[in-house]
Amino acid sequence: MFLGRRRSNGHAAGAGSEDDDFDGGPDSVFSALSTMQADHIKSAVAEVRQSGGKVIKNTNSALSNWDQVSYGLENRIAANGAFPLMLLAFVTSFVLGLFGVLWYRLSSDTAELVFGQDSVADGVFMAVQLITSASFNDIPDENGLRLLYFVQIFFGLVVFAILVGFITDAVSQFMNSLASGRTKVAAHGHTLILGWNEATLRAVVQCSFLRRQYQMLNEGKFFGVLFYFPALVPAFRRLGLLERPSTSLAVSDIVIMDNSISKEEMHIRLAQVLAERGILPWRTKLGRNIICRVGNPTNVNDLIRVGAHRAAAILVMMTEHDTKEEDESGGRIFNGATLRTTLALRQCLFTNPYDEKKGVTVFPGLRIVLQMLHPSEYVDAACFVHPDGKDVVIPMDLSLFLNALMFKCAAQPGLSSILMSILDFEGSAIRRRKASNLRSGPNNAYGACVGQTFGMLRREFSRAIFIGIIRPSMPKEFIKRRGFGLCPDPHIVIEPDDLLIFIGPKSNPVHSHEMLDTFNGYIKEAERIRAANPEIEKGHMTSWETSSKIKSNVLVCGWREIWNDHPERLHARINEVVRMRLAGSTITFVNGVAQELFKHHMLEHGLIHEETIKEGGNTVSIFGYARGHKHEGVRLRHITGDAASASILSPVIMKNTIHTAIVLGTQTTVRLGAHHRDTRILNILLLLRKLWSIKREGVPMHIVGENNEDMTARLALAPKRIGKIRTEPDFVNSQAVSARALVQTLAYPLIQPAISDLFQESKNSAEIVTVAAQEYVPLDTPLLYGVVRAMVLQTRGERSICIGILWRAGHSELLVPHDQNVTLMKGDRLVLLRRMLSSDIQNRVEAATTFARMWKDRAMRRAAQKWAIPNGDSESES
Repeated sequence: MFLGRRRSNGHAAGAGSEDDDFDGGPDSVFSALSTMQADHIKSAVAEVRQSGGKVIKNTNSALSNWDQVSYGLENRIAANGAFPLMLLAFVTSFVLGLFGVLWYRLSSDTAELVFGQDSVADGVFMAVQLITSASFNDIPDENGLRLLYFVQIFFGLVVFAILVGFITDAVSQFMNSLASGRTKVAAHGHTLILGWNEATLRAVVQCSFLRRQYQMLNEGKFFGVLFYFPALVPAFRRLGLLERPSTSLAVSDIVIMDNSISKEEMHIRLAQVLAERGILPWRTKLGRNIICRVGNPTNVNDLIRVGAHRAAAILVMMTEHDTKEEDESGGRIFNGATLRTTLALRQCLFTNPYDEKKGVTVFPGLRIVLQMLHPSEYVDAACFVHPDGKDVVIPMDLSLFLNALMFKCAAQPGLSSILMSILDFEGSAIRRRKASNLRSGPNNAYGACVGQTFGMLRREFSRAIFIGIIRPSMPKEFIKRRGFGLCPDPHIVIEPDDLLIFIGPKSNPVHSHEMLDTFNGYIKEAERIRAANPEIEKGHMTSWETSSKIKSNVLVCGWREIWNDHPERLHARINEVVRMRLAGSTITFVNGVAQELFKHHMLEHGLIHEETIKEGGNTVSIFGYARGHKHEGVRLRHITGDAASASILSPVIMKNTIHTAIVLGTQTTVRLGAHHRDTRILNILLLLRKLWSIKREGVPMHIVGENNEDMTARLALAPKRIGKIRTEPDFVNSQAVSARALVQTLAYPLIQPAISDLFQESKNSAEIVTVAAQEYVPLDTPLLYGVVRAMVLQTRGERSICIGILWRAGHSELLVPHDQNVTLMKGDRLVLLRRMLSSDIQNRVEAATTFARMWKDRAMRRAAQKWAIPNGDSESES
């Protein structure tokens, strides 16, 4: 158990540390009072004085009935500005009705005739008349009764005015407290976002997409009642009347907390972005389903106030605070606010059990995802595990994803939009389902896939492509070795707890058992075509390493500071481009890095310094690969200078043909904010456009840039194309990538190792690639897309899955309908998830397949898989 000992009833939650052995006397108590505790006491005294001496409510106390009521009222008021008037009208109507009943009951026993004693309706009318007009028609003019009546009315008006003043002041204070966003959150199992940065809005949108898809999945049931009354969804789900959600993010509310922005500003920005992305308010209501609070995420008390110990998923987005601390410390503190928040969460969870009565210390399935600006060697010291043994904290260094994505897009034009699409929950995205929660089989029943092979399962779905499988009980280092992960061994037998990864538009993929026969027909047709065209397989087996390579020159403007501390990342990015280039290609780096430092990085990478030349006014260092190297003939060039300077960039463009330019906003000499980095990129793009127009070479230049703000992509201008329509830069929206990768991990944490495999450069790793169509299918031949998928699946020496087509015109199409006719021509490319197998692995896989087919018993099939893959083979996989 990772939790510390429970506190006694005399201690406040979160008041102490994990060590409760302190037993000193009064003097030791005062001497142990830390500076931080003293600061907290001063802060509390200041708050008491500011509140006029009123006692401040302890927000760390357990949830009371009033907390539940006030939380519900606050959310409804925040979601609907007219709710207070509606509530007032309801209360007034109720009180008038109560007065009318009392008047009728009391007056009916009097001897004298009194208006209202005949019926309840008259009693209610009497109450309305007195309260609204303060008058009564039957007042005798005797003994000054009418004068006394008017004196009483005047006195009542004065008293009423004073009372209204008191009520108005109380209501005003209550509304101000709601607007401040500092009240307690009485939610359970919610999604908690700590911090606010450029990616926060996009993360909320991705969570909203998950909620919308789950709601749309169930709205057609019960005669559409849930469409008009979405508040009934939780109750129906608890009764088991709705589809099972694939993640808690699809059914839980979203709570956001940060102290750098007000609640009002949060609402304004969220309302705008939700409207832009088409999130309808009756599905995800701002103020009710998206709750904003103001507080310090590094403060344990504020974490308790937003129910961090009751949350199902927590996303830490403290990068803005990290940057501030890094700047103020002169670059000596990295990820400071993120690590403080992690420690605060640890303390909050240690001292506040989720359900003390049931003995549940931590929310089942809790995961905490950290957005890291820099890699950290000691972040794992702050991480902890769940009582069930699973990791709770998942640090994510997104600079690795962003850099890999940019260089992949430079190596393979058009890949950017494909990768962004499969990470976006709005459309056909990467999702996962637990095997026991997946509907399949002839009866479309839950868990029907258990005991079935992965290869048979993926044939049953028409609107989803299954791409991977994860066994949660399996250690991460065994995933690839045992044939799991992306592009898995198709003969793996599915178990109830296995996580099935697929690409589809919904979290609950549409199943059609008839597809099994249809896809078997596609397989037979694919076998016939392969037999009739043996040159396809022969050409693929002999030239697959070079058939997709091109001869082209790449320009890299800018530099990542992380490359100085972790040069292996620079080497991986270079490999992304080099492995897709033929001999004669060049990569030119223009940045502020000193020549000697860059030379050191290249020599470490195994390159040879060939020569140093003069090109215009620039000094160019040229590096190449040794004789016999698989990348021999590809050269790297380096120029020290500012890529935004015309004097530096002009000789590069004028004396060389540049086919692709990678434009980075970061540089080694100056640290810029997000907005200024985008402005620098726009400047470099305009310079490239100007120089290209002067040169008029006619060769199109493919631009890959990064943007932090959405508007940058709209403003960017790429170099013109003679005789063709101008093509916009292939921008990688860094904030969108961050948000999608973070929410993907937050929703499906156990498949994160498989997804990150797409962005890693390692032996036998899965990758997403675009390859020439002629490597797998005959050209100029009408084919059903299902046949194309089958032909890719049958390719020897690899496990490849076709997920779409990149047409030669430049646009991509994912999840093409299986019965759609396609005619692939020269220039068209297939989008594949591919894992290459070495020859010895392939032979063992084929032997295991033959052996497994001899046995029908499930236990023997498992034995066949173990026999095929020895545990000690760390360099291979099944």
